[in-house]
Parts: sequence; C-alpha cells; structure tokens
Amino acid sequence: MPFLSFRYDYASADQEIRRLIDKIEDKAAIHRVIGMALYDQTMDRFEREESPDGNKWAPLAPLTLSNRRQPRGILRDSGELMRSIHFEASSSRTEVGTNLNHPKVWVMQRGATIKPRRFNSLRIPVSRGAEGYVFSKGVKIPARPYIGIGRQDEEVIREELEGYFGD
Repeated sequence: MPFLSFRYDYASADQEIRRLIDKIEDKAAIHRVIGMALYDQTMDRFEREESPDGNKWAPLAPLTLSNRRQPRGILRDSGELMRSIHFEASSSRTEVGTNLNHPKVWVMQRGATIKPRRFNSLRIPVSRGAEGYVFSKGVKIPARPYIGIGRQDEEVIREELEGYFGD
C-alpha cells in the first residue's frame, strides 16, 4: 500500500468514462490502462513541474538552489521521489502513489512550515561545500502537489479508454 496515493474509482468518473468502463467484464484490465495513463501523467508533471490542476510549482528558493547537488528540476534533486511513483490496479480501482515513508513525501505534496524545536533558530548551510550558515526562525516550504488527478488526466483517461475499445 503506498504511503501517499490517490485512488481513481471509476464510480466517481464522469458519465462518458463510466460508459466505456462498463463495456467490459475484465475491469482489472481497464484499471491497468487507467493506472498506466495516470502514472505517465504523474511522470510528465515532474518534467513540467506542475500540479495535477496545471499550476506551476513554486520556484526553489535561492538558498535551496545553492545547496543542490546538481542543477536538476524541482522535486528531482536525488530522483528518489520520482522513482518511487508507481500504480496498483484491481477490478474496482486504480491507485497511484509513492511508498516512501519519509516526511518529504507529505511536505512536497502539501507544503509545511519548519520551525526549530530545540534551539531558537534553524541553522541552514549557506551553500554546498562552502562554510557558513544562515539562521532562521522558520522556513516555509510551499506545496508542490505531484499526486492527484486533474481535468487533463480525465481527458487522457477518456482517450486511452476510447483507444482501448476502438471507439
């Protein structure tokens, strides 16, 4: 079971998608088609750096950029999160998500404010390989939703199902 996921239950789909799904007895096959489409859409969102609703993710802070290993895109510094995305399909649903059990999974999806717990301020390195620190009373990390379903996803699902059925 993924640590963070969303479920696509065809009962909540729009009428046209339900009509297409109801045409076949092997609903697991349909959910695999839907799962692959949603997986591909999620991977594309990492490349486009946008949320399921099509909004661009907030840019990285200059201090974050200075601490990056390499100049990769948002949510792709190590690639661990993106590589963890997968889907599961059954006869009744499709689930897309990550199985990473790490706070960053939630922080990136929903955003967070990080505050010091044991000291008066957070100590953040100035830049990778350099000496020195920036001290802060708190850091706000904006939400960068990567899991979810938007209108474009619904359209892709419809197209995939029409292709599957030859409509």
